[in-house]
Amino acid sequence: RKLYGYKKNKDGELVIDEETAKVVRGIFRWYLEGASVLGIIKKLAEAGIPSPAGKEKWNKRAIETMLVNEKYTGIVILLDSVSQEVAYQMKDGIPPIITEGEFRVVQEEKAKRSNVEVDENGFLQRNRKKYSSKIK
Repeated sequence: RKLYGYKKNKDGELVIDEETAKVVRGIFRWYLEGASVLGIIKKLAEAGIPSPAGKEKWNKRAIETMLVNEKYTGIVILLDSVSQEVAYQMKDGIPPIITEGEFRVVQEEKAKRSNVEVDENGFLQRNRKKYSSKIK
């Protein structure tokens, strides 16, 4: 699958596509500045930046996937084909667009903003009070 922000060189290796890499950096920066995923979509539309699929409007999933994709730091994770568990993590597998520090801060921010919590039984559930307009 094509990775937004990169292109293949003549040898088939992934290299940074500076034009789209600027967009990737902008998405991470806007998120850290407090923009929501929908706010980022609005900024991209206002700037006239087409989605990775070439559509006028970005979808929410594309932004959310980008914000959790470690490949933008240059780290490539290879999975065991049978167990689907991490078998090998390769640093500098591809040129990084963002730093590991920026990526880590975005993950921390995502966790702070999330309304999904783990209950006493280890199950995920939504905190119905967080982000509720009914809280005073």
